[in-house]
Amino acid sequence: MNPKVTFCLIVCISFLFVHCEDPIDVTVNDSDPLLVVEGTINWIKETLQTEQEITLSLSSSYFSEQRIPANGATVFVSDSKNVIYQFQEKENSGIYFPIDTLPYRVNEKFTLSIEYKNELYSAEESLQPVVSIDSIRQETIDFFGREALQFEAYSLDPEGEKNYSFFEFTSERLDAPEYNVYRDDFNDGGSYYGFLLDRDFETGDQIRIRQYGLSNIGYNYWYLLILQNTQQGGGGPFQTPPVNLNGNLINQADNQKNPLGYFRVSEVSEVLYTVE
Repeated sequence: MNPKVTFCLIVCISFLFVHCEDPIDVTVNDSDPLLVVEGTINWIKETLQTEQEITLSLSSSYFSEQRIPANGATVFVSDSKNVIYQFQEKENSGIYFPIDTLPYRVNEKFTLSIEYKNELYSAEESLQPVVSIDSIRQETIDFFGREALQFEAYSLDPEGEKNYSFFEFTSERLDAPEYNVYRDDFNDGGSYYGFLLDRDFETGDQIRIRQYGLSNIGYNYWYLLILQNTQQGGGGPFQTPPVNLNGNLINQADNQKNPLGYFRVSEVSEVLYTVE
């Protein structure tokens, strides 16, 4: 090989190695944190048990997985008769629980009010009814050459009503809950179901199956949130979404700073199923 060519090759290769060792700095412009609200008022119709909590946190960097609790907020819910139910933070968790239990009144309108760092936030929602899960079907199917179990939770849609809901399947066998949403636009008065498909279940495993009543706005929010998480590879609908979705929460002074999240009030039908 020509000595001049050899020399040029050595110089070029040395240049590449030296410059590949230089660090590359990526600057991410994080916006100001927004309040994130996970408001949940559940009434389980089979047991009349209730779950009532408001979780407050702050949005963080896209690359951060750390949850930042919003401490020291004033939180209360009022009903249509202006009866106020105060919520109290548990330690410094950012999770607020009611001092007195909210009443179980289907279609009752509730207003969530939050004061945090001199900002006022609010949301309105009604206790949405839901029909009972009346049967569970289990079957074995071929799933890409391997056997898998499919579980279908059936309900009967009330005729002549607009109904929206979502199904939730939870189990120790699942890495995260599985969700389906339902609306009766083309199935008024008919049977419908939510389903779970998985290859890891064994006989005797427990699955908690729930169906939550939703408003129309709630359905649209949950549909987009579940779709978004599915496209991003899962992780559950209560992780911080990569794209901000508008829920039913507003900032009273500045609608450009509306909180993320949703305030939901639902009747819930629950079945605890044992895998056969």
